[in-house]
Amino acid sequence: MGTDTTSSLRTDVDTEDVNATISAALTERKALPRYEELCELHKKLVTHINALLPLAAKQIEALWHGSREWYLKRSSLDTIPYEVAQGLGTGLLTAEAHVRSLGYTLRFLLRNSGLAAADEEPEGANSSSATDV
Repeated sequence: MGTDTTSSLRTDVDTEDVNATISAALTERKALPRYEELCELHKKLVTHINALLPLAAKQIEALWHGSREWYLKRSSLDTIPYEVAQGLGTGLLTAEAHVRSLGYTLRFLLRNSGLAAADEEPEGANSSSATDV
C-alpha cells in the first residue's frame, strides 16, 4: 500500500510564516508596492500553497461527498492549480490583484489543512472571499 506523506508535510509547515505571508498579501495599501516586492511575495505564496494543497485535499476528501460543504470546498480546491499557473503578469496592478487572490487562496488552504485553530486569524486578513468556503 502507499504511504501517507501528508503527516510528514504537516510538520514541515510553519503556520506563523504562512499567517505572516497571508497578512502581507491581504494588507490594504495606500500605494502599490514595487513589482520586485510582489514577485517575492508571489514566490512565498506559491511555496506555501504547494505545501498546504495536499493537506487540505486530504481534509476535504474526508468530508461526506454528497454534502454542499464538500462540493464547495472541492470546487475551490480544483481551481487552485490554474490560479497558481497564471503567474503575476506584467502590470503592477494585475500583479497586486493576483497576489491578493493568492493570499485568499492560501488562507482557504490553511483553514482547511487541519493545521490552523479555528480562532487563528492572520492580521489584516479579516475580509471574506468567495474561496473562503
